[in-house]
Amino acid sequence: MTLASEAEARAALGLMTSITDEERTILNMLLPRAEASICDHIGYDPVQREDTEFYPRSDAAGGYGGVGRGVWDVDSSHRSAQLYPVGGPATMFPTLQLERLPIRAITDVWVDYEGRYGSGDDAFNSGTKLTEGSDYWAEYDRPQYAPTGCIFRRTAWPIEPGTVKVTYRAGYSPDELAGRARATATAADGTITVARVNASALKAACLANLTAAMQKWAALKKSATGWKPGGLSSEKLGDYSYTVGGAAAENIASLRVEMTGTAIDLCEPFIHYGAMRL
Repeated sequence: MTLASEAEARAALGLMTSITDEERTILNMLLPRAEASICDHIGYDPVQREDTEFYPRSDAAGGYGGVGRGVWDVDSSHRSAQLYPVGGPATMFPTLQLERLPIRAITDVWVDYEGRYGSGDDAFNSGTKLTEGSDYWAEYDRPQYAPTGCIFRRTAWPIEPGTVKVTYRAGYSPDELAGRARATATAADGTITVARVNASALKAACLANLTAAMQKWAALKKSATGWKPGGLSSEKLGDYSYTVGGAAAENIASLRVEMTGTAIDLCEPFIHYGAMRL
């Protein structure tokens, strides 16, 4: 599943009735880049799927601006050290914010102090699995929809990198990306749709970026006499004439898809600021 299909892209570009092989090739080259521009801007892939991730992502002792701050106590011989989280181990890390939004369902959570991102001996075995509802819980606004991406633990999450493993489903369904979902349902492949969830702004932002990139391609495309540096600034049909507007900053092969002002505004409610992510 993707943010926008080729058919939707063609409709947005006015190419539904006819499209050349050249236009189709460029469209299929730029569409994944347009989707990537949205993912990069908001900080995650919003297309719904199940993922497995490891946390914390970095050593929390370094600071993180007050989140995860700690103090190292080093012995007099400087041969050993122990981290003491500011505020105490039972109160410092009750919140874990996952990478992808929104959480739709949590499959499993493990805590293994010897897990080492899954590379430890017998890492994240059944004895390290937590129980949802008693050991941890997600911040659901409504069933199957947790837009903050936060999961809470009754005690605290560990601060050692790679000691927490989470398997969960997150992101938006095709119906939610198409508009305001009308009904709550779970598809055969596990995709969850919740009534009244509307993520269509993400699709619109992707198509806005794609349209701008296609317009840029049209300005850079090949002339009748070969490749020219710069966009077309004038053209004459009788006794064909072609004029370019100076050196181009990029060529077709390296054509970038950038965030337009429209796309930035549309994406604003979906940005993952990660203020509480370990």
